[in-house]
Amino acid sequence: MAVNYQDLAKDVIKNVGGKENVATAWNCVTRLRFNLNDKDAVKIDEIKKIDGVMGAQFSGDQFQVVIGNRVGDAFEEVDKIVGGGSGDGAKSGQKQGILSLVMDTMSGIFTPIIPALAGAGLLKGFTSLFVVLGWLSDTSETYSVLYAIGDGVFFFLPFFLAVTAARKLKTSEFLALAIAGAMMYPTFLDAARGITETASFDFFGIALPVVNYSSSVIPIILAVILLKYVHQGVKKIMPDTLTFMFTPMITLLITVPITLWVVGPLGTNVGQVIANFFVWLFNVAGPLAGALLAGFMPLIIMTGMHYAFTPVVVQSISSFGFDSMVQPAMLISNAAQGGAAFAVGIRTKNKAFRQLAFSAGLSAIFGITEPAMYGINMKVKKPFYFAMISAAILGGVGGYFTLSAFGLSGIIGLFALPVFSDSSSLTNLIVAISCFALAIVLPFVLTLVFGFEDVEDEDGVTTEPTAKTATELADDLFIVAPLKGNIVPLETVPDQTFSSGIMGKGIAIEPSEGKVVAPVAGEITVLPDSKHAIGIVADDGAEILIHVGIDTVTLGGKYFEAAVKVGDHVEAGDLLVTFDKDKISESGLNTVTMVIVTNSADYLDVVQSKTNGDIDFGDQLLFTVK
Repeated sequence: MAVNYQDLAKDVIKNVGGKENVATAWNCVTRLRFNLNDKDAVKIDEIKKIDGVMGAQFSGDQFQVVIGNRVGDAFEEVDKIVGGGSGDGAKSGQKQGILSLVMDTMSGIFTPIIPALAGAGLLKGFTSLFVVLGWLSDTSETYSVLYAIGDGVFFFLPFFLAVTAARKLKTSEFLALAIAGAMMYPTFLDAARGITETASFDFFGIALPVVNYSSSVIPIILAVILLKYVHQGVKKIMPDTLTFMFTPMITLLITVPITLWVVGPLGTNVGQVIANFFVWLFNVAGPLAGALLAGFMPLIIMTGMHYAFTPVVVQSISSFGFDSMVQPAMLISNAAQGGAAFAVGIRTKNKAFRQLAFSAGLSAIFGITEPAMYGINMKVKKPFYFAMISAAILGGVGGYFTLSAFGLSGIIGLFALPVFSDSSSLTNLIVAISCFALAIVLPFVLTLVFGFEDVEDEDGVTTEPTAKTATELADDLFIVAPLKGNIVPLETVPDQTFSSGIMGKGIAIEPSEGKVVAPVAGEITVLPDSKHAIGIVADDGAEILIHVGIDTVTLGGKYFEAAVKVGDHVEAGDLLVTFDKDKISESGLNTVTMVIVTNSADYLDVVQSKTNGDIDFGDQLLFTVK
């Protein structure tokens, strides 16, 4: 049954202490994220019980609610409640630790631009792949256009970060853009790139160093932090009658020179040192570093700390043209979680859990791991460990071969493989594909071989049938077709009550004749005056509903004739109801007929004997599995 995200949002906000307790709210790829004024007001156990919530946790001072792939739908409803997604962060009376503050800030700054980074990074990857395969020349104009589309986001990254940083730090977005514009002004860029011979710019006796800020990360973030306090200070001393014109001007006159003189070069050097450190680490201890990072990546993702790596990744790609750290580790780790979840789906005896496992495994393969981690692997424990061990082994292999990503992808999974394409060789891509495939296979095999403690259903028993004897199979009920016509998938029926499965499992038939016969031997329990619906309790206890048409109750029995009454016992094939199919259609009503086992929950499964095509009276249609 589909999740009602409006109800989910209301319940989440209620249990985090109400909208007045929300300082800021936003979402990443799989989670709702909150800064709260009072952490003690959160009822975390109640939130975990909400339909559609996979998990909830505090990461430092940030509260996270794991939703999964549909987090955007959930946040849309949350945003309506909290009003623009944020309150006044200054209301919070709780201080954040340094690490928590850094993680929270990086998450808030980078999350909004992930779609642009992912789309552009993937396009760059495909462009490089086309070049190495010989499908595209790197001297062609087509290549130039494609490269510009893919590289534009990264080259002008300071502009994007200026906006998101200003929003996160609650300062002027347009003044932040003005600072980024000054940093990226062609006069300075040309000098930094050697196009003009200028070592520095004299500004009232102060030498402003030449620095290339294209694709940079830390300098603009530090500049926006400076902007926040300078702007606040200037506003305090500026008379109200002059503030509109002079506050922005004075703020820029103070902030931009300090940024070009101190903050920008400092941020550049800090970013370069961090990038150099990780490159050195992987050069010296590549297999060990790769094993540790890939192996522990699930724990890093669970805490949300992977966002702290984003500026390092961008800085590394900007400085060296590749990332040999985070994205290779995430590619392997995500695939491993998917492989383990697939094995759970095959081995579990719980029918509902099996379906969830396959869905979550596929999601992990595509790069969204929270459903597999929280919903499947951590729940049964061993597959989670097998995935971590497998990722560590293959992370070491990747480190040995210096597996690198040459672009940035927001979601690291199957469709991110092109960013691992080096325009000069296919070797790196081959290593990436091999590690990705093995990362699925290894935990899959380990989970199948060593197993896990299965999940029980609400009744304390598993729900997959083991091999049945002939006697046990005889206990299963075969339901034959009560109509002649063409089979229609139940989920396509234009009535949500039936298509969503609320009424139970079953199938639909578009009738070619206006006659309904008994699908089983049993007692007639439902036959309203409208005669459009017939309920039968089979001799073995199955409750079957045959509902002729959509909204045919409005006919009040017109065009219907009943051959039985409530309380009658019938045999399979006995005539129940006749109806004038053409007259019903002429009335503007749909004649598609639903055959539903309304007590489906009492059975292990209700299986379709035939899923499409024509069907005749008495043909096997469904069977129940005990």
